[in-house]
Amino acid sequence: MVAATQNPVEQEGTYRLPESQLDRFLMRLSLGYPGRAAELAILDSNGANDALVALRPVISAAEVIQMCQAVRTVHIADALKGYMVDLAEASRNHPGLLLGLSPRATLQLQRATRAHAAAHGRDYAIPDDVKAVSVPVLAHRMVLRPDAGARGLTAEIVIQDLFNAVAVPAGR
Repeated sequence: MVAATQNPVEQEGTYRLPESQLDRFLMRLSLGYPGRAAELAILDSNGANDALVALRPVISAAEVIQMCQAVRTVHIADALKGYMVDLAEASRNHPGLLLGLSPRATLQLQRATRAHAAAHGRDYAIPDDVKAVSVPVLAHRMVLRPDAGARGLTAEIVIQDLFNAVAVPAGR
C-alpha cells in the first residue's frame, strides 16, 4: 500500500506523474485545511512532546487483511458491472477528453464500489455506491483536452456528463 501527498503550490523540484503512473493510484482525495479545533490540536501535539512516541495502532495487520477479504465478497451484479464498463466506454468518446478511462480504472472503480457498499453494511453494491466513489477514483485518470479549462470543463464535470449519458441499471 502506498499513500502519497501532493502539494499543488511550490512545485519546484517535483514533477507531475505520467498518466500511466497516476492510473495505478486507487483514489485521489483532497483533504483541504483542518478546522480550527483540529489545527489547535496539531499545535498542541507538536509542541514539547514527541507525537510519534504516543502513537499506537488502532488496527492490526491481520484485521486489515480480514477487512480486505470481506470487501472482496461484496456482490456486484452483472448489470452493475456493465454500468461501470458503459461509463468507461462513454469516457473514451467524450469530446472534452484526450484520454478516457482505462480498464484499470474500471477495475479500481469496482474495488472502491465494493468497499463503499461494505462500509455501509451491505454485502451487495448498488449504483449509488458507484456514484459515491466515482470522483476520487476516476477524476485523476482522465486527460482533458488542452482547451477544456478555457471552456470551464473539469474532470468532475466530465464524470457528471458520463452519469447523465449512461443509463442506470434497473433493479429486479
